[in-house]
Amino acid sequence: MNLTRIDIIFLGLLATAAVVALFLPTSDATINTSTASPVVETVAVEVVANGVETAEPDASNILPRKTPKVSGALPDFAAISDVRDKKQAFFDFMLPMIRESNRAIRHDRRFLLTIRDDLRSGVSLGESDLSRLASLGKHYRVKPAESLLSQADAMLLKVDVVPESLVLAQSANESGWGTSRFARQANNMFGVWCFREGCGLKPLQRDAGLTHEVARYATIQDSVNAYIHTINTNPAYTDLRDIRAAHRAGNAIMSGLALAEGLLRYSERGVDYVREIQQMIRVNNLHEYNFS
Repeated sequence: MNLTRIDIIFLGLLATAAVVALFLPTSDATINTSTASPVVETVAVEVVANGVETAEPDASNILPRKTPKVSGALPDFAAISDVRDKKQAFFDFMLPMIRESNRAIRHDRRFLLTIRDDLRSGVSLGESDLSRLASLGKHYRVKPAESLLSQADAMLLKVDVVPESLVLAQSANESGWGTSRFARQANNMFGVWCFREGCGLKPLQRDAGLTHEVARYATIQDSVNAYIHTINTNPAYTDLRDIRAAHRAGNAIMSGLALAEGLLRYSERGVDYVREIQQMIRVNNLHEYNFS
């Protein structure tokens, strides 16, 4: 084939362009920068759809600012003079531990939901499932029922999360924003009592005839776990658990404000205490910390 001079020039330009293109970055190229974007860890959250609870590996779309991992040692909150900074430091300190406790509960709850579905479908449980069901029943103080299905339903009333907003408000209230004697000396952020001599710190103004102490914990995480377990198992908070179950049944968003109505017996102040906790949730916009 005979090529004209124009054809040769044109082909030369095409070849040059092809060589140059080999050294140009594509639109998918990764560019390293000196600063990395903040990473938000996704957490498995339960979603209620058509009355059926499932689990999705996704984070809530109302996640608050990134929260750091903490060592567990209580910071010196009293040294923070700015009130706003002190509050934010307290929330940042407590939130990862609250979510860790709720994460463990979600893990057990997903197991119970699966067991309930299997039993409804007529599936027989294996030895490992029966053993775990019995262990959870003992841990959550659920007496054996007439049927395994009834027992699973009863356990689901107790094996459930407590909204972060409620836990944050109560921990701030009960610990004086992390500055109380019980918080500093006993890692007790919720004023939880114990009744065995030497199990905690004796209140300085304990009424005559009373023997309770304020429980001592090895870590703040232990205090969070114990508080949530108390809410989930103590007969005094049956109303709170019923409110939570009603939210589940109605596909409603879990609300710390609503669940606080079940705290009438948490304090001698009764209704006044409940209203104070609810006001702390509102004023500090703590609902923003809840997972959907």
